[in-house]
Amino acid sequence: MVIETDFYLGSNTPDGFYSLYDEVYDHQDGWRMFIIKGGPGTGKSRMMKQIAAKCDENNLPFEKIWCAADPQSLDSLIFEDVKVCVSDGNPPHTLEPRFPGAVETIVNLGEFWDAERLYAAREEIVRLTMENTSMHRRCVRFLEAAQSLKNDVCRIAFKYTDEDKVERYASRFAARKFGAPKGKIGAEKRRMLGAFTPDGIDFKKETVEALCDDITVIEDDFGFASHLLTGIVRGYALGNGLDVISCICPMNTCGTPEHLLIPEIGVALITSNSRHPLDFKGASKIRASRFTDNAVMREHKSRISFSRRTVGELIDEAVVSLANAVKIHNELERHYIDAMDYKKVQETGERIAALILSLPRE
Repeated sequence: MVIETDFYLGSNTPDGFYSLYDEVYDHQDGWRMFIIKGGPGTGKSRMMKQIAAKCDENNLPFEKIWCAADPQSLDSLIFEDVKVCVSDGNPPHTLEPRFPGAVETIVNLGEFWDAERLYAAREEIVRLTMENTSMHRRCVRFLEAAQSLKNDVCRIAFKYTDEDKVERYASRFAARKFGAPKGKIGAEKRRMLGAFTPDGIDFKKETVEALCDDITVIEDDFGFASHLLTGIVRGYALGNGLDVISCICPMNTCGTPEHLLIPEIGVALITSNSRHPLDFKGASKIRASRFTDNAVMREHKSRISFSRRTVGELIDEAVVSLANAVKIHNELERHYIDAMDYKKVQETGERIAALILSLPRE
């Protein structure tokens, strides 16, 4: 049975759009990358869904990467068994070929549109594009403000968290879960299980359940101990020779992973908080408060409560901005939909799917 996995590779963050799209293929390891270029509504996601359906029929496993700006839209497909990636290469996750033809192939959907029709609508297209960009920038500004307050709480937690206690727990966790070292260093790939979307914070819970049956949830409202713990456990796993999927937090892209998946032994370490609670049937739970001086933390109760409440309101406004961006994007798409020859888009998708299925599987 083919295990279906869904991730994000990018999201709006306090630092702007954060992208992992250029990490999914290795030009030195025989990978092929199909970079799809085309405007909104030109059929990029439709083509990828077409390719995915054909490969699924032929039991070829793949990762589906979804668009945070439109969670119903596919942004990428990753076929590890045949070392192929098909990806939307347009902004904000722009991809350009480094080794044209040898590694990357441009799939230009602009060949199938009526350029004169689009030129006639240029003023409206430019206006809508600029409005859409403005909404995304507004989203980022709210996330930046939210991060500032969130970091204030994190700094308090850092001051009163026993890091040695976290280290000891991580050591015991690794000893129980990981077994004997394999005499090598494990491999790491980075993904995002969660992202800011027009519908709020989305989390790919089904992916965790598909890949792991030994799930531990860290309940952490302060945001320090959980990141410290996942970072230390990640190091133990890699040192033991286990391959890991480190899942980046869209509010803290420069830190240690928010979630950690180790599919080869079915172990997951997932971070949860009161604003975005995560629960899994049969999961073990760790209260991050066990590592913190809670009596001292209570002395900062009003400051922490204010920050939490305000962070929530700022994130809500960021989500509103994304929802407005989707409405504008939908108007923009209509111009391209009216100008496209989708039969040729479909034929191109069929050719790519046939090529993928013709390759030898590892």
